[in-house]
Amino acid sequence: MKPNDFSQFNWQHPNPFIVEHTVTESELDFLRHVNNKSYLTWMEQVAWAHAQAVGISHELQKQLNRIMAVYENCMQYKASCYLGDELLIATWTGLQEGCCKRKRGFQIIRKHDQKTVFTATATYVCIDLKNHKPRRIPKEFVEPYLN
Repeated sequence: MKPNDFSQFNWQHPNPFIVEHTVTESELDFLRHVNNKSYLTWMEQVAWAHAQAVGISHELQKQLNRIMAVYENCMQYKASCYLGDELLIATWTGLQEGCCKRKRGFQIIRKHDQKTVFTATATYVCIDLKNHKPRRIPKEFVEPYLN
């Protein structure tokens, strides 16, 4: 899902993973702009697409008995988006905190004016799939993002 070239855009990270998206009717609220919960959905979708793109699948998660679960989100809504807006939804992995937590950055740019409309940082915690207790992040969840 990595597009050909969006390098001319003002990305917060030098090499983000990018998904293109066009705003749909179902993503709007009664004010006719994108509902806040849609941004959260997009964050989840692009993070999972990024993980899959580097080879982190549900099968691998089951095999390792580990998954990265959201611990905290910090989101900044910088401008409204409307029906039909073409967006570039970007993500990248960030710093690891201790043995179990890792940051992930997000940025959404509206294509027609190249404006950053949304930024966020999520903190994920690695948990055991069976008991949901925090566990060390396996190298299989770190190394694929380094390439």
